[in-house]
Amino acid sequence: MDINEKALLFRAFEGDRGAAGTLYEIYYRDLYSYIYYRVSDDTVAEALSAEVFVRMIRLIPGHFDQEKPFISWLYTLAKKIILDYDQNPEHFTSTRKVNGNGSNGKDHSHRGQEALGCFQQALTHLSESHKEVIIHRFVEGRSVQDIADLMNQSEQAIQNLQYKALKSLEEALAKENCL
Repeated sequence: MDINEKALLFRAFEGDRGAAGTLYEIYYRDLYSYIYYRVSDDTVAEALSAEVFVRMIRLIPGHFDQEKPFISWLYTLAKKIILDYDQNPEHFTSTRKVNGNGSNGKDHSHRGQEALGCFQQALTHLSESHKEVIIHRFVEGRSVQDIADLMNQSEQAIQNLQYKALKSLEEALAKENCL
C-alpha cells in the first residue's frame, strides 16, 4: 500500500467524506466489473458495488490490522456481498431491473449481448477461484503479479490456476454451445 492510499484510508477512518469519495472513485470500476460478471445484471451490480463501499466505511477500522493490500480487502468484501445476495436477493431491495432485461437502458449490439450472455453463463460452471482469476485477468486486465497479490498466492500458482481456469472455461463455453 502506498503512502497516498494509507493517508486516504486514515482520513476516511477519521470521517473525511472527501477521502472516502476518492477511494470510491479509485476502486469503483474494478469492483463493479468484478461484481457484474458474477451477477450478470447492471442494476444489481451497481447496488452491490455501492454496498461494498458502505461496508468499507463501516469496517475500515478493522482493515488497519490486516497485512493484505486494501484492494484485496475490498474484493473480500465484494465476495461476501455477492454471497449475501445469492442467499437472500430480496434483502437488496434497490436491486430491481430498470427495464426488465438488466441492460439499464444501454444499447448493445445483439451479437455482443449474446456473446456476453454466453460468457457469463459459462462462468457459472466454474469454481470460485477459476471465476476470480478469469475476471481479474481477462475482464479487468490485471497482471499475473497483481492477481497474485490480490489472491495472496505466488505468481506460479496464479499461472497454473489461470491455465486450469481457461481449460474449464473452454469446456463450459462448449457446454453452453458458445464455441
